[in-house]
Amino acid sequence: MAVMAGLAAAIMVAAGYAVGGQTGLLAAVALAAVAGMLAARLRIPAPPRRPARPPPEHEQDAEFAAYRRIDSALGQARVSRRHFDRTARPLLQRLLAALLADRRRLDMSKDTGAAREALGDDLWPLLDPARPASEDSRAPGVSEQTLARIIDRLEDL
Repeated sequence: MAVMAGLAAAIMVAAGYAVGGQTGLLAAVALAAVAGMLAARLRIPAPPRRPARPPPEHEQDAEFAAYRRIDSALGQARVSRRHFDRTARPLLQRLLAALLADRRRLDMSKDTGAAREALGDDLWPLLDPARPASEDSRAPGVSEQTLARIIDRLEDL
């Protein structure tokens, strides 16, 4: 293969000199050099692909920290009434207050009647800011279905 490439290059250089003199010879040599480098480059195998490195652990935690906090709070809500009142309830109260202020121009702490009506009488006792937090860790927490109803109601506001 190399002999044939060398023979082709010699013929190309001779033809270039025959056709264009010194200028043709120079062009033919340059073209042969470029062709040789291209052929050599094509024979070099591509480097192996490195596997993508996962981001450092502290960056992974930062990406979804808020999601993990919300997921943890909603998961704790089912453990006991105390857990619900300490974790999920403040989160859901903040969401309710923000939604009422933004979408209905209501202040939940001042206009509790309208807030109660917006959330519904069935769910209001769970998020009522006037209700003191429970200390009973034996009382059942809020069921997943009730949490889903609260979230659906918040989305509908």
